Amino acid sequence: MEVVEAKRSDLDSFFEYIGGQLLENADDDSPLFQPIPKESCLVSEQLKTKFQDGFECSLGEHGWRKLWVIKDSNEQVVGHIDLRHYSEEHKFHRVRLGMGVDSSLRKQGLGVKLIECVIQFCNESSSIDWLDLNVLSNNLPAKNLYLKCGFEAIGEMSDCYRIEGNAVSETTMTLCTRN
Repeated sequence: MEVVEAKRSDLDSFFEYIGGQLLENADDDSPLFQPIPKESCLVSEQLKTKFQDGFECSLGEHGWRKLWVIKDSNEQVVGHIDLRHYSEEHKFHRVRLGMGVDSSLRKQGLGVKLIECVIQFCNESSSIDWLDLNVLSNNLPAKNLYLKCGFEAIGEMSDCYRIEGNAVSETTMTLCTRN
């Protein structure tokens, strides 16, 4: 399996995959990886629109979004990584990262491949200097993956969210893409 830049035609498979990811977030046996209550773990029209509209924007424009996916032998999306800009005008040199891999395929190096792809894209884009992400502090496998790939934890916001009455903290991490 390899990482490929997503095309508009990949979005239906991507949304189906994201729906499965969100169902895992609602599973009582799994730690939260999205700050979403269990009853809200579905692919919203708003989320779909953000990804669909992102294909219409160029790098650096408000609303731009880049998406890479991993597909299985049946051409179904089983992993992803996406970049998007901050909405603040003076933060265009920074991008935000989101990613995931199907739970049945974790611990096979796919997360590292996804991150390497994005780092290469950022290195080739003269306007991107920093790659940022937020991760729920209890998601130790994800935090360890990001640390392994060179990200630095720069802060934690305790009690950032209240999900179903529980306090959930969030860690901010960053990676400089300029050597």
